[in-house]
Amino acid sequence: MDLNTARLTLRTKVGSPTTDEVSDETLNRIINAAYREIGSKYPFHETRCIKSFTTESGTARYTCPTDIASLLRVWDSTNSKKLKKRGVRFIATLPPGQTNDKPLNYVREKDWIQLIPTPDADYTINLYYLTEIEDLVDDADTFGLPLPWHDGIILKARHIYYDERGDIGKAIYSNNMWKDWVSDKPSEIDMEKDDYDDVGIIIPTLGSEHSGRLHSRSRRFDPFFDETL
Repeated sequence: MDLNTARLTLRTKVGSPTTDEVSDETLNRIINAAYREIGSKYPFHETRCIKSFTTESGTARYTCPTDIASLLRVWDSTNSKKLKKRGVRFIATLPPGQTNDKPLNYVREKDWIQLIPTPDADYTINLYYLTEIEDLVDDADTFGLPLPWHDGIILKARHIYYDERGDIGKAIYSNNMWKDWVSDKPSEIDMEKDDYDDVGIIIPTLGSEHSGRLHSRSRRFDPFFDETL
């Protein structure tokens, strides 16, 4: 569903107000609000990805991808090792003159990630993360979620519309309709859990040689990755 179709559908569901009464821009904003909420709250392959970078000996801190919302997992595929997440205070506890070695921990703050210990060689580090949801802007822009969820975006948008206008009765009704719709709606990742025990996971090798910057290549990934890695 593209933005134009979504807007026309939502306008119909809220009583068909004219553009003088409710502008297209207002409906676009509400649709995008519903899109962001659903895309960030429920697990979809389309909103999760892996990117990798190659460490440099003696360099501990690296820039995160610009589209990162939440960092879910970090692992060193060179050494088949899942890195342990630490808080920023962990950096302050490090002894001076710590020896460089294979990374075992990471700290993520703002737009950077720090590996601890500082790498002593070139290692491929993989970041598995939730991406930011990009607003639809042009009428031809389409939702980056599976087609069955497009109707849910409209239902959620209708609830937001009435809630913003203080129409409590219609807001409650619309919210109940949304809850009924989503209550038994599994995401594609939820549906794939049934096959999880039978699936062999192969650690991906991404990108080519790189000097400490994040690779532009990425691939989608199942979040139910073996926790022993």
